[in-house]
Amino acid sequence: MDLSRWLRRVAARRPHVLIVAARNGVAVRLAVEAELSRRDWPIADTPADADVLLVAGRAGPELTAAIEAIWASVPQPRTYLAIDAPEGLEATLDRASADLAAARPAAGPAPSAPTAAEPIEDGRGGTPRHLDGNLHPDEKPGSPQHGGHEQDGGHEQHGGHGGHGEMEMPGGLAMADLGDDRDGLMLDRLNVALGPVLPDWPAGLVLEVALQGDVVQQAHARLVDDPPGEPFWTSRTSAALGDGDCPDIGRRAVARELDAVARVLAVAGWAAPAAGARRLRDRLLTGASLDPTCAAVEALVRRIRRSRTLHRMVRGLPHVPALVALRLEALGLAVEALHEPTGDAIATRAPTSRARPVHSARYEQARIELAEVARLVVGTDLAVARLLLAAADPATDGDTTVVPGDAPVVTTAGDDAPAATTAGDGTAPGTQPGMRDGGRRDRG
Repeated sequence: MDLSRWLRRVAARRPHVLIVAARNGVAVRLAVEAELSRRDWPIADTPADADVLLVAGRAGPELTAAIEAIWASVPQPRTYLAIDAPEGLEATLDRASADLAAARPAAGPAPSAPTAAEPIEDGRGGTPRHLDGNLHPDEKPGSPQHGGHEQDGGHEQHGGHGGHGEMEMPGGLAMADLGDDRDGLMLDRLNVALGPVLPDWPAGLVLEVALQGDVVQQAHARLVDDPPGEPFWTSRTSAALGDGDCPDIGRRAVARELDAVARVLAVAGWAAPAAGARRLRDRLLTGASLDPTCAAVEALVRRIRRSRTLHRMVRGLPHVPALVALRLEALGLAVEALHEPTGDAIATRAPTSRARPVHSARYEQARIELAEVARLVVGTDLAVARLLLAAADPATDGDTTVVPGDAPVVTTAGDDAPAATTAGDGTAPGTQPGMRDGGRRDRG
């Protein structure tokens, strides 16, 4: 056996898997993450680090186009998996490992069909759509500079660079425009689309931003490819938990909040608790014993709230401390609601909100709407925007409606003291033990 073949077989025993989740692929993604954790297979963050490109769910045309671009960046030997159901997952991963060991050529994704979805700014053809709705900051359709766009022959005569002589930059980005910054200065402005494929990123979300340096000046959030089936996390979870007669839905609600908390911790760079939250999520979804699992969830929440490192990381960041507190309170409420059907008592602890009892009769979904997310990221830098979006946890799997009174609105009190309030009653779920006053530790 030559050295290359031996190294390939050794690497194939523990391949790196890059997961691309479609909006309808939540169940598949959860099953894949649980199986990868069981096998101790690493999850890749970038195409260059991946051996396996795995698509969880049925990808629509726009997501498929993004997958094609990612597949072209995955180095060989490589293999491609498209999984639309959790059944047969173990055998599929075994075949992927065998294909890598044997260096079998992979077919890759099927070519995508043209899509009518609004274009993403990439500088490689077509007329880029700026975030203010115009074609250029200071021009209108029909102006002399554009010739009205009625006689440009569909832009075929423009050499494939958007029809305006733009030079293509490295990475496919167009040259920056000029725009006013917050101080009224004219600075370079670059239009960039984040998503729909990023690590620890909501499935199917595209956040189109206008950047000056690394500061977001404008933002627009949208979803790709409506899912063809029922979303995994449904809006009926809240009402069902209020009835107290469906423990499976209660487990799923706690698992949803653990999934959101794990995403926040992963983006913040706290890998060990993020992995712990995902393990607890998987235990709940696979029917593990309720009492020890809920006790472990409560211990995790206490650890996060008491972490001085996390508090220092988020202190002073716009809206992030309040949203992290909101995530933790939503998890606590879900655990309490899960206990209610069996009559089990949870260990006594401080109320999560002065305006709401610990044992709430109704579990509240703390999801932030996409329009609100886009508003909150304006004025932040890219790193803060990433963390803010993870903490906001917008619903993207088809459940994009929010019950009136449950939609949290984040407001800023003073210069840097974010607080979260609910639109219905004005209570402040963000004022949590250990997460008060914009992230400063509660010493009382």
